[in-house]
Amino acid sequence: MKRLAFIASYILFVCIWCILYYQFIAPVKGTQLVLVLLMASLFYSLIWGLFVSLLQRVIGWKGYGMLLIPLLIIIVFFVGMDRSNFLFICGLIAISELVSFAKIVAHKRKSAS
Repeated sequence: MKRLAFIASYILFVCIWCILYYQFIAPVKGTQLVLVLLMASLFYSLIWGLFVSLLQRVIGWKGYGMLLIPLLIIIVFFVGMDRSNFLFICGLIAISELVSFAKIVAHKRKSAS
């Protein structure tokens, strides 16, 4: 049940980011751009989830090393990216960093109790 709160907050933040990106940053506003942005967010989320599932046992939520995973993903996506895509990915990374940090803090509070 506690994981559901982190997942729901991540989904909410991603949807808000897609709408804000579409309204203020997108260079070309197409009819299906929001759907494309949500699909790109899903792709990023799958990669992020894969890295988290692979590295969670090694690093665990007890350390702040999990905050490095989104930065590793941006290195993968950095090659051949234009400015608008880079800003979109940076927003997704900021969201994943925020959710990861909240998960780490919640784990540390649970451990301290």
